[in-house]
Amino acid sequence: MAIQTAPVTFQYSHTIGRQETRGGNGFFHPVALARGEGERLYVLSRGTETPVFWPCKRVTICTIDEEYLGQFGEKIPPEEAVPSAPDGTFFWPTSVALDSQGNAYVADEWLNRISIFTKDGDWISKWGTPGAGDGEIDRPSGMAFDVQDRLYMVDSRNSRVQLFTKDGKFIAKWGRRGSGEGEFNMPWGLTIDRQGDVYVADWRNDRIQKFTAEGRFLMQFGSSGQGEGEFNRPTGVAVDQEGFIYVTDFRNDRLQVFDAEGNFLTILTGEGGLSKWAQERLRLDAGLGRAHDNAYMVVERHKPFQGPIAVTVDAENRLFVLETARHRVQVFHKQGAIG
Repeated sequence: MAIQTAPVTFQYSHTIGRQETRGGNGFFHPVALARGEGERLYVLSRGTETPVFWPCKRVTICTIDEEYLGQFGEKIPPEEAVPSAPDGTFFWPTSVALDSQGNAYVADEWLNRISIFTKDGDWISKWGTPGAGDGEIDRPSGMAFDVQDRLYMVDSRNSRVQLFTKDGKFIAKWGRRGSGEGEFNMPWGLTIDRQGDVYVADWRNDRIQKFTAEGRFLMQFGSSGQGEGEFNRPTGVAVDQEGFIYVTDFRNDRLQVFDAEGNFLTILTGEGGLSKWAQERLRLDAGLGRAHDNAYMVVERHKPFQGPIAVTVDAENRLFVLETARHRVQVFHKQGAIG
């Protein structure tokens, strides 16, 4: 089905992923994703805080066509789930970002650290110091690299954005707690557009704010609610090559699309079907297949977004919407202008 709005059309393509607690070809409460080189996709699963599910905290590497390539992130034994947790482990992971070499940076809001891995998941190093001073972090979340390979980070509980070198050296900061221009209340997602401007999903203020690369406030849009252009806890934000802005409206279970000036264009509510991985699982487990048929006799129940938490776009005009509650990614193609 194509979702139309002047001047573009969004065509549902396919779904990636399924629920899987043991690792391999599936996700478990994923919270972030990043597009890698070629057709690679990196999906970060947060799991839950229940000890039996701690091994579910991982990054899965796959292709857009659901070829499983690997995963990284280690289980943390209960007695080691502290800020001194072993290298390469996660506890409350929040985001993943790729530098120009394809290395993966993973933020962890419990450990207050950034862990760095090669594009294939080998641990390289880590950095991060808890606190509220310059360069210190308190619950890091959204991250993105600019063209100079500098890392912008949402420092959520400090209600600010910080800028670092790749190895964690502090460069700059802006923001404070509040609801005015340039202020934040538990911000979460972050992205950078082609001009280098920075967009922040200001979670508890139910809005998106836009800044220059140096942190000068440019604009904001959104307010609390369920109507067009309103949000109930926006989490992820992405900007495509033409300047269209995409926002995951988490508690409203939808994705909203805006033009470059922040004017509302349309809403996507999901068109998801079974992924290849899900179909393979059903073929291998007859009992699960029967239960699935009984529970989902109406195909429409598969489609809607449930807990859309992150979004990214690529140079091929593909839109990737990550759903934490349904453990999957829905893929759409942005079409050309409507005649």
